[in-house]
Amino acid sequence: MEDINLLSVGEAASLLSAELGEPVQPRWITRLLYDRQLREDFCPMVGGRRLIRREYLPEVARALRLHGKIKRLPKGGQS
Repeated sequence: MEDINLLSVGEAASLLSAELGEPVQPRWITRLLYDRQLREDFCPMVGGRRLIRREYLPEVARALRLHGKIKRLPKGGQS
């Protein structure tokens, strides 16, 4: 059974892009993961792919903003 709360990096980027109204490149998220800027317990490795828990998306957005990749945070996010 598929866990609907786990997203691929591409799905996470698409959801953030839609919510923010600005592009979010999957490779930006991949870089944050590679640089260990995101918590591994919220981004588990499953079948050789890194997945992101849906509830962790606001933190992903904060990390992207901190690194200058996006201009704003999703609604409810803090700057």
